[in-house]
Amino acid sequence: MRQTGVSLIESLIALLLISIALLGVAGLQLTSLQDARDARWRVEAISLANGMLELMRTDADEAAAFTLPLDAASPACGPSEPGACLRDAWLADVAQTLPNAVATVSVAQVNDVDRVAISLRWRQQPPDAANPLPACGADAASGGCVMLDTRL
Repeated sequence: MRQTGVSLIESLIALLLISIALLGVAGLQLTSLQDARDARWRVEAISLANGMLELMRTDADEAAAFTLPLDAASPACGPSEPGACLRDAWLADVAQTLPNAVATVSVAQVNDVDRVAISLRWRQQPPDAANPLPACGADAASGGCVMLDTRL
């Protein structure tokens, strides 16, 4: 008695195994693209933080004009407040470069030395009450964070 269809079953099993392997390769490719995107955002955030630090160092006497988040005491951009104009331009760069970004900049005097803390947080998906932006250092998996703390 001769069996028929055995080679067809073998071919279908081989096709199934190849399909599973291709799905695995596609998943790895997607993961590597996401990691490359996240690395690019991190490099951009570091560059933006360093750029803000250099802006503040060019006019160290007016460093308080660069503080973020903005409040009622924050100076508005105008001819008498060039630091505020630079701050606003930097904020526009942050908004254009990083998705759903929040920036904070603070200046504090510690032992007669001005200290600057710059923090950038971002995430691809918009934050909401159930899924807020990550706190720096607490949850890097749900978004990105760069902190720069140095003397002015």
